[in-house]
Amino acid sequence: MDSDRPNADGSLNEQGSRATALLRGKVVDRVFRHSNGEVGLEFTDGTRLFADAQGGVLEVSITGGAES
Repeated sequence: MDSDRPNADGSLNEQGSRATALLRGKVVDRVFRHSNGEVGLEFTDGTRLFADAQGGVLEVSITGGAES
């Protein structure tokens, strides 16, 4: 299964699990276009998730906010 295939940053499943844990219970306040090819989600506690698709590679980062 593709989601089990390892990459340079570790398994995709592990990355997904970490993102799920960081975002569990958070409420989306707004969705916005951060830049060309990138979308941002801002949560009510100030946490932000950025998803950037450039050159066929998806990068996701999660920043700030309070822990739930």
